[in-house]
Amino acid sequence: MGWGKRFVAIFVMLVLLDLGAWPIGLLVFFYLVYSFRRPKAKAILAQKQEVFQKPGRPWGRYAIGAAFFLLSLIAVGSGGTYSPAVFFVAGLVIVFFPFISRLGHLTKVVPVRDSVLLQNRYFPMSWHALAEVKLESQDQTRGIASMSGKLLLFAGRAPAMFQVVSVYALSYTGAEASVVKKLRRETRMLSQRGAHLLPADSTEAAVRLSLELEQISIGASDFEAVSSLPFDAVAFEVEDGRVVSHRAFNVLELNGAAAVPSADLRHAREPLFAEVVQEIGEKHGWPGPDEFSPFIAALDASRGGPIADRIVLKGEKEGKLLVETPGGALVSLTRPQLRILARIYS
Repeated sequence: MGWGKRFVAIFVMLVLLDLGAWPIGLLVFFYLVYSFRRPKAKAILAQKQEVFQKPGRPWGRYAIGAAFFLLSLIAVGSGGTYSPAVFFVAGLVIVFFPFISRLGHLTKVVPVRDSVLLQNRYFPMSWHALAEVKLESQDQTRGIASMSGKLLLFAGRAPAMFQVVSVYALSYTGAEASVVKKLRRETRMLSQRGAHLLPADSTEAAVRLSLELEQISIGASDFEAVSSLPFDAVAFEVEDGRVVSHRAFNVLELNGAAAVPSADLRHAREPLFAEVVQEIGEKHGWPGPDEFSPFIAALDASRGGPIADRIVLKGEKEGKLLVETPGGALVSLTRPQLRILARIYS
């Protein structure tokens, strides 16, 4: 959204407020705030000469914020009761929006019962899901390096890579449908490279994210240092095969509030994700195939067939279903996991 459109949006919002149509004006305000999200980092032709653009200062955001502060003063002088506070808060939100959007408590989530969804604690229309990467062979880098979007890597004795799916929806049904659509599209691309996705049950996902994390201070230009540090988790934002942002963490405590870690450290020099995957794999290792790998591979290979012919129920153990494919792969899944897997690999 350009500055011309932003000023038009402000004018429309003020007119709507003056006419008493404040609900519509509030929607315009939220759209205006959303337009100030960080733009995607853009490469330039001078990269070959090690010349990079410097990030621009947000003077436009400051100017609009100052305009709202001025409107607040005018409203005070006019004897306004609520409008001074409304304009002042609007100015604060616009000026400090990047900081507000990174506040940890805004990313806290709670598990939705009998599902794979996590719901934002403070914004009910924001939903998330975790899907763990399962590989068919030891050739890990090819499958993982082809992933995109927000990714979450947990290091340690049992390393695990997760695809983080975030959607906005008014209801649980709409959120689940959006998550299934995104995962179905992602799995079709990954399956050609020997990788598959296993959605995590919401309770298990919440436990995985219930960590008190400490951010590792690494500059955007020193991303290569991440692979040599003893990190516990790294959040990536990958676009078109490039790491556009990341954030590395160490775990302070295991039983914290469940929250989705933010990958908010952007890069002037965007490394290729394939190179990052290879470097981290050499120093920390990637998860190898497990019992889920052949099961999901068989499920993926039989797309289009009747689900009754592709999945055989073998019983129940410890609250989970024992499920087998016609090829003989046997796994233990929760009902929400099986339900979503059947929809994703349909």
